Amino acid sequence: MAIAKAGGLSVDELAERLSRVCTLMGSGELEEAAREAGAAELVGAVLAALRGDEPMARSVLERRLDILDDRMAAAGFGIVTRATKGVPTLPGNSPGHPVVHRWTCPAAHPCERVSSAELHPEAPVCAMTGRLFVYARVRH
Repeated sequence: MAIAKAGGLSVDELAERLSRVCTLMGSGELEEAAREAGAAELVGAVLAALRGDEPMARSVLERRLDILDDRMAAAGFGIVTRATKGVPTLPGNSPGHPVVHRWTCPAAHPCERVSSAELHPEAPVCAMTGRLFVYARVRH
């Protein structure tokens, strides 16, 4: 189900992009590559916004992700925040199954990653914020 756009990316599209950032942060790839591409300050600003340390409007966050993609691509790393096929999700996030409650992203601008409490009795840690995931109802 697509969500209507409100002057920029749909909520789903932004969440997909943030999931990609989270995956790259979790694997330890993004910060080093961003430093090499001269985009470390952008990653820092995005992470500060997601942690809620520096409130940021959605439109500003989207623009910073666009600039990050441009810089990373120009440095030869490719586009890093746009959703692509094969982006890993946490275990328990399987399409086609109704979801009532899951561990969800704790960021101020949450990504779409969720995790099953059955597979993860303890809350996973968000790679972008360093905070524990929140157990919450997930729309299906």
